[in-house]
Amino acid sequence: MSVRERSLAERLARPEVVAMSGYATAFDEGARGDVVKLDANENPYPGLGARSGAAGVNRYPEPQAPQLRSRMAALYGVSADMIALGRGADDAIDACVRVFCAPGEDAIAISPPTFDYYETAAMLQGARVIKTALTSAFSFDAEALIKAVRADGAVKLAFICSPLSPTGGAIAREDLISVLDALPETLVVLDEAYIEFSEEGSFSREVEARENLIVLRTLSKAYGLAGARIGAAIAQPRTIELLRKAIAPYPVAGPCIEIALDALSPARIPVTKRRIAEIIAERARVSEALKASPFVVKINPSATNFIFVEARDAEALRTRLNERAIAVRWRENVAPGGMRITIGSPDENALLLDAFEVEEAGVAKRRAEHARRTNETDIAAAVDLDAAGPVDVSTGLGFFDHMLEQVAAHGGFALTLSCEGDLHVDAHHVIEDCAIVLGKTLREALGEKIGLRRYGVSIPMDEAAAEVLIDLSGRPVSVFEGAFTASHIGAYPTEMTAHVVRSLADHLGAAIHVKVRGDNDHHKTEAVYKGLGRALREAVRLEASGSASTKGVLE
Repeated sequence: MSVRERSLAERLARPEVVAMSGYATAFDEGARGDVVKLDANENPYPGLGARSGAAGVNRYPEPQAPQLRSRMAALYGVSADMIALGRGADDAIDACVRVFCAPGEDAIAISPPTFDYYETAAMLQGARVIKTALTSAFSFDAEALIKAVRADGAVKLAFICSPLSPTGGAIAREDLISVLDALPETLVVLDEAYIEFSEEGSFSREVEARENLIVLRTLSKAYGLAGARIGAAIAQPRTIELLRKAIAPYPVAGPCIEIALDALSPARIPVTKRRIAEIIAERARVSEALKASPFVVKINPSATNFIFVEARDAEALRTRLNERAIAVRWRENVAPGGMRITIGSPDENALLLDAFEVEEAGVAKRRAEHARRTNETDIAAAVDLDAAGPVDVSTGLGFFDHMLEQVAAHGGFALTLSCEGDLHVDAHHVIEDCAIVLGKTLREALGEKIGLRRYGVSIPMDEAAAEVLIDLSGRPVSVFEGAFTASHIGAYPTEMTAHVVRSLADHLGAAIHVKVRGDNDHHKTEAVYKGLGRALREAVRLEASGSASTKGVLE
């Protein structure tokens, strides 16, 4: 291969790495997943540890987990051959330095304060580190980085964390493009660990057109899989081939692959997006509340799932946090009293604000999430009883989506529900299982039911009338009086309406009585679902401090 034909990555890589063949497994040599595996010296019997008996744990997973890699490729909008998997993004950082930086010769460029591991990986490899600071306002200085890289002449990699860590600010898209355009012979490694929490879009889709760009992504932050340690480098295929030579043959454990595939299933992505939106909303709420703290000097703008706070009287604040067993990341080398605070759950954030001497109105958050997978359906749902929206329902059945939307809209609560099911069989399993999951999610959101109104009634619709009575007693009872002439409304079987009421009652733990009459089956069905929503609106309303039962407790 002539120099002219070589890619940028191949020209920049250490010659010995380019010449390497890389570790090959039987899978790399064409073996299928269903073969009798006598190639890797594995134990044919699963381990006997308490949690090690999971299917297949005694076997090495396929290198680079093709199914997971394909799903992540679809998530990031690239082809699978543009992805290398690793343990978080850390494997990719380490691989980049080892592939491209010769000890004592080559350098990386960073803009501190930034993620410490870029410098750690370089030091372990014996590579030099060129540093250009952020501005005094913790903004990215593109011109300073470009100037430093050009002046040194031996910088192979420029690491940029976007959004910034540990300070949290966003980097303008035009600043990143200016770096990529100005440094065509340098590999720009763009670490997008927090990009899901930012209004700035990812550069993943830019990789195909830019051979000097490597994007790092992770499932640790937005997807809640920090313990599973799954990340990816996204680059042009010939760059990925080089990076894979420096990544362990089986970088992601089999159980972690299964966990990630679950988390990235189409049915669960909507709930994840809702979680991200809630974290962003909590970030804004906590940032605003902290302004009232006597300890806070400055709160820096954040486009991540954390905030960077500059505090006064740091020792006293440290004591208060320690007394409450609250761990934050102190970064006083970045700014006096500097601390990085992760946005937690509303309950965790309430404890944080108390430590900062910020008083909040003590209203319990009535939220819940529930996921359920069977051989017939995969469903995830999230409910917030104290928010009027959003409502996002996707089951594959348009009319049923509309009916569940009516329940949430008339119930006055936020609902996200997504289902992937066996509609090729019929609609029964999808409808039944969605009612089960909705019931369980509502029940979890109600918590201990303190102050609950408990009872609810509802309304008519056009010529149809649906009387819906609900008692959130904890005792499941379903009574349905009514009949339908049509067998279906669209793909929705009308016989399932009574079944939905029964499944909802069973798993919500409620007595639900429905009586419906009228001429038009569409109106009658819609009246039932709207009635369920209106009855729930009344029943879940908070109106007292105690229990709505003479027993003193609602089960």
